[in-house]
Amino acid sequence: MMKPPALKKGDTIGTLSLSHALDDDRIEAAGALIRGAGYGFYKHPQTHKRLHRQAGTVKDRVDALHDLIKNPEIDAIMVTSGGNRTLHILDEIDYDLIKNNPKIICGYSDTTALLWAITARTDVVTYHGPDLARLLKADSPTLFSSFEAVTSTGEYTYPMHESHVLKTGTATGTLYGGNLCLMTNLWNTGYVPDLKGALLYVEDECETLWNIDRMFLYMRRMGVFDHISGLIIGGFSDCADYKAPKPSFGYTLEDIIKEHTQGYDFPIITKAPFGHIGALETMPQGMKAEMIADTEISLKLI
Repeated sequence: MMKPPALKKGDTIGTLSLSHALDDDRIEAAGALIRGAGYGFYKHPQTHKRLHRQAGTVKDRVDALHDLIKNPEIDAIMVTSGGNRTLHILDEIDYDLIKNNPKIICGYSDTTALLWAITARTDVVTYHGPDLARLLKADSPTLFSSFEAVTSTGEYTYPMHESHVLKTGTATGTLYGGNLCLMTNLWNTGYVPDLKGALLYVEDECETLWNIDRMFLYMRRMGVFDHISGLIIGGFSDCADYKAPKPSFGYTLEDIIKEHTQGYDFPIITKAPFGHIGALETMPQGMKAEMIADTEISLKLI
């Protein structure tokens, strides 16, 4: 794997909108936070485009990404927000351009599709972490310090004090992961990194428990669990069950995970510090890490 050049104070972070559009005043507010942390900030004009909820057409969004990659004054890219339809741009991206001009690219949620596609097609490390919209939430100072540490030094120990052990063990492998729904829509498309020996991390929001059940079953049938060395479960926020008077679905998230990983001996940690609410630690795609799931819970880049 090829790590992009490390982030350093004074570098310029560029932004674009790959899925939903973000209001300009919110982009500027996030840009002020970035400047206050000691970095330059550049907003691509494409963020002003609109097509329904998206920031322009597929071509608009792909052209903006290429512009930021080609621009020698842009050192890192942080998308404005998630949303939907990032999946639609993957076939139009110039992956050779990205491979020949590797830069830090960060986002989460719908941006999972872009991160996996780039890492799969170029072997360039990408980063599942905050976007501009997330930086405006109350926990943004912690989020940005994690982003800085992971992208500048590549050395980081994650705060796992609120995490739980679902299956004990230790494992070393390459981190890959992100939003479960987006991952499910990437299997067998050519946009999936090599997960052999991976520490796979997953999160999601606003899904029903029965659909999460289907997605974990699909991963098992796809053979994903045959290859990974560890599983790290982040936040699954606002995940719904049936409401009365309908009978409950009956299975909790932990029930679902246990059922579909039955027979595998890799360690499993839940409530890890990434997802749509609470913590969103920056997790790389394609960097080595070590996890310990025992009386001590640990996850660190190595």
